[in-house]
Amino acid sequence: MVKCKVRSRTVRILFFIVGIVLLALLYLTLSTSLPKYAGRVPFLALLFIIDWMIYSELKNNWTKSSQLLRCSFALFWWAPIVLLFLFLTATAFYPLQQWNSWLRIYIPGFALIAFISKFFTFLGLIPVYFLRLIAWVRGIGRNLKISKFNRSISFFRGAAIGIGMIVMVVLLMGSVFWVYDFKVQNVQVRIKELPAAFENMRIVQLSDIHIGSWVSKRPLQRAVDEITALKPDLIVFTGDMVNYSSAEVQGFEQIFAQLHAPLGVYAILGNHDYGDYVAWGSKEEKDKNLADLVTFYQSIGWHLLRNESQLIVKDSARLLLAGVENWSATARFHKYGDMKKTLEGAPKADLNILLSHDPTHWDAEVTSLYPEFVLTLSGHTHGMQLGMETRGIKWSPAEYIYREWAGLYSEINQSGSISYLYVNRGLGHIGYPGRVGIRPEITLFTLSRKGI
Repeated sequence: MVKCKVRSRTVRILFFIVGIVLLALLYLTLSTSLPKYAGRVPFLALLFIIDWMIYSELKNNWTKSSQLLRCSFALFWWAPIVLLFLFLTATAFYPLQQWNSWLRIYIPGFALIAFISKFFTFLGLIPVYFLRLIAWVRGIGRNLKISKFNRSISFFRGAAIGIGMIVMVVLLMGSVFWVYDFKVQNVQVRIKELPAAFENMRIVQLSDIHIGSWVSKRPLQRAVDEITALKPDLIVFTGDMVNYSSAEVQGFEQIFAQLHAPLGVYAILGNHDYGDYVAWGSKEEKDKNLADLVTFYQSIGWHLLRNESQLIVKDSARLLLAGVENWSATARFHKYGDMKKTLEGAPKADLNILLSHDPTHWDAEVTSLYPEFVLTLSGHTHGMQLGMETRGIKWSPAEYIYREWAGLYSEINQSGSISYLYVNRGLGHIGYPGRVGIRPEITLFTLSRKGI
């Protein structure tokens, strides 16, 4: 009979040390095979420590339970971090693009759900740790026992468990009910110098489809039908078509090809589109992956702008649509974008719109060096797929990472005119296989001079 109750402090310490050593070995392995993922291992180590702290506290609730129940609790508790560890280890030896889509999406996805739930449990346990600290400090030399705080500790421990369970239920609901609950955001952009030919022009923006996370074609078809019903004059896509490789688009070509607009459908690349999150066998293999994605865009009739601009003319009014490759102000993402190349030989236009995947580009370069762009369209943040937008409240963990993370932003540029940035919340998902409070977005812009 397997006994899961560990009585020896030495064994518990040894278990903890072994866990840290395994994480260190995983970091070294990923550093050579998949550096993009190696940076996540220290975060996994932090999760392991928090896991250990919570488990050490909650297991006290099971001391008088049957051995089967205690074993079940231990297995349930440690399963997420073990699965995530095995997932990251496997990625070092077996390319992600060859994984079964369900395993690739839901192993890390549901591990993430467990960790977020545990994190909120940890927050709920902070009063418990504080009470234990008080008891320890006050008990020095006084023989004061922790039992004096047991009632309060039991209350906060129960509250922490309740909080964690509520968070887990909400996150699971986000994976089942809200992940494809598309929302059309109607945004009116007022432009003082807008040519009459572009008055009430309708532009639909899509972003961050992450097609590798879609296990069914039906939600995507529904999204395409909603876009078609909006009757846009122009459709733009601001990057991250795939998660890891261009192979993910196979089977979705006919659905994407249904999107048409009188002034065209245009797209740019996002950070995930370059194949930087996969350990390729050679540079040639990685280059072919990107070439295959370019071919895919050609096959569905979308115009892919790679550091280039397209002049769109309507009744003699000229719109310059510039598409820059991925450009981020943070060191985590490679700068493929080149604004000088994008605008090389570009003709003068009455209206200039920039497509740039990462919104940090707007603050870092666009507003100061390229004030001619009255509107920049971005994505990338997903609004963290988690937050709250209701009754005047707008919050997401994304705001602690990005200054502009969702919706419309504006500022007066050097020329004295208004410069706009819009950050799309994304149509798809990655990491967490769901949405809570931040719905997947289809944006409909209406350009107008009214109100100026």
